[in-house]
Amino acid sequence: MVVARTSMWRGSSEALERWANHAETHVKPFVASLAGNVGAVFLVDRASGSGLTLTLWESEAAAEKTDRNADQSRERTVEATGIQLVERGRWEVVARL
Repeated sequence: MVVARTSMWRGSSEALERWANHAETHVKPFVASLAGNVGAVFLVDRASGSGLTLTLWESEAAAEKTDRNADQSRERTVEATGIQLVERGRWEVVARL
């Protein structure tokens, strides 16, 4: 069973831009290096000042093994960008292209 972990972010347009840059330069390579990762997307809705991180894990065990990494990455992202973490989630992937 593939598992998705999500983080919803909100902030000013400046914080959102810093978040997008941070996701590309720091978070993306970090997540890609973690065992069990099978993909990730980083989404921005500039009109609402929101961002969404969605990472995919090959199993529940892989997601659980990286939970601590996710928490640390979220903390570093908030510190580096000034964006606010507003929601975290975990999802069972029932269909995938």
